[in-house]
Amino acid sequence: MGQDKARLEWEGVPLVVHQWRRLEGLMAGAVVIGGDYGDLGLPAVVDEHPGGGPLGGILTALGQSRSALILAVDMPKVSTATLRALLQRPEGDAVVPRHVNGRIQPLAALYRASARAKLQAAFDGGVRRVVEAIGALDVAWYDTAADEFRAMNTPAEYGEALQS
Repeated sequence: MGQDKARLEWEGVPLVVHQWRRLEGLMAGAVVIGGDYGDLGLPAVVDEHPGGGPLGGILTALGQSRSALILAVDMPKVSTATLRALLQRPEGDAVVPRHVNGRIQPLAALYRASARAKLQAAFDGGVRRVVEAIGALDVAWYDTAADEFRAMNTPAEYGEALQS
């Protein structure tokens, strides 16, 4: 992207503020893992696994709470209804969206305390890709036809998302 995606504007506020507000509305105590956004007034937790990517962030979140609703900063189109549905599924170590085309989205998902040791073992074994690490979990799939999980990784994707 060439800059901190979290500070890109979305609906009049930085993406990280937008995403945090949505999560805070669903689960009191939402925090931002990693990054320095104190100037934005957001509660933050230092990443226990700096350089460990999203999997390290998930582990950090699970160290703070019995369950962690994860929402990547660059996916602002994931609906509140979808996030609420993830929270309402009672089964599994994790509840992970799976699109009808087969693509999964583990960065807009719910992880429970029962996932922590399994994810930690994968991380300790050198795994860094969340998609690979969740193979050890009892995953409850949230099947959806919604096309809301596109991440914005380039300026062009950000521009397209703003237009749609």
